[in-house]
Amino acid sequence: MTAPTRVTTPRLRGRSIEEGDFDYVVEVDGDIRVQRTLFGRVSTERESRARLRRWIEIWEENGFGFWLFADASGENVGHGGLFPSPRETGEIEVGYVLKPAFWGRGYATEITSLSLQVGFDVLGMRRIIAIAQETNLASRRVMEKCGLTFETTVPSLDGVRGVRYAIGRP
Repeated sequence: MTAPTRVTTPRLRGRSIEEGDFDYVVEVDGDIRVQRTLFGRVSTERESRARLRRWIEIWEENGFGFWLFADASGENVGHGGLFPSPRETGEIEVGYVLKPAFWGRGYATEITSLSLQVGFDVLGMRRIIAIAQETNLASRRVMEKCGLTFETTVPSLDGVRGVRYAIGRP
């Protein structure tokens, strides 16, 4: 089974990430407000290019991945979707990133809910996890609103303590 390459939420339209999305990736990778809660530092263009290439490979290898979401005006607000967790071997992780101008509007919850629905209903996944920095209370609220429950603390990729949440197939 593969995930749809085009999806919608009540307020957003998403499509699978593609090569032409490099400018978007550079934008969010270069914004310290975004990266403070992810990697702790902005990325170089070379790192952004490698990240975009990996996201495309995830779609090719797994039949699912990140979608880039736009609002009704067509402006890109962020990305989100499912991917093999780089931290937790054998687990599928749900992730989401929004541009700061769109924080606090409930978009991350819409993106996460849709991703979970596709994971369970379309792809037949049995369990999906989410990981955030322990101090990222906004992301933790998104996870909880979407039905994920706290499991444990985990070391993050950059040595900052993280938290792992999970949800099983309803």
